[in-house]
Amino acid sequence: MRKFSLTLVATLAAAVSHAATVNWGASIDTGIIDSSNLAVTQGNLVRIGYFGSLTNAQVTANAQTQTGLSLLNADFKLFAQATLGEGTDLDASFSKSSSPPYSSLPGFLPASQIYFWATKSSNTSTAANALASVTQTAIAYVPVASNSSWMFPATDVSPAPLIDISSLSNPNAVFLAGSYKSVSSAALNDIFDTPNSALKLANVENVAPIPEPSTLAFGVLAAWVAAGSRRRYRK
Repeated sequence: MRKFSLTLVATLAAAVSHAATVNWGASIDTGIIDSSNLAVTQGNLVRIGYFGSLTNAQVTANAQTQTGLSLLNADFKLFAQATLGEGTDLDASFSKSSSPPYSSLPGFLPASQIYFWATKSSNTSTAANALASVTQTAIAYVPVASNSSWMFPATDVSPAPLIDISSLSNPNAVFLAGSYKSVSSAALNDIFDTPNSALKLANVENVAPIPEPSTLAFGVLAAWVAAGSRRRYRK
């Protein structure tokens, strides 16, 4: 019985730590451009994962400001990240094979929908700096029902899922931020052989957070008390 228990524990541990592979990139005929139709430069961050609790509507609403992006980052279940130029040495593109063991991803649920998240930042010296200084972003996915590759595999499969952003041309693709656009060849013709489309990032506003109602009420009360104190002092 003890031997059986040890075998079961070992089997479960192996399953939990197993690394499933996802090949992903922007390297076929579709690149990533900014809101001015310029190729997003090397070093900018791209990620795949899924949102743990936020709905698509909440993701869209919060993708418009830097304050909202902090909320999205906290909820995002990261599978892997890369930088533009990785595997290609070219702007607007990248190519990567990722296979992190699920044991290194706390709370990650295999068989979840893959979300692709691209960013343009004012500081790309580190991933943390890039996330803290996002100026433009795009978040999109293709529903698994339309393309089964857009699902994180529970175990390694052969061939491994291939997620190239050219598949965002699927008419059922969902864009929570940014868009998929036909572009002139001038935008990407030095990068791809046949550039005809691109994932286009949307601008992110740098605005101060709106105070919570309780915080706002406290501020009003404090100002009223201070004004009253000044009136009494003048008397």
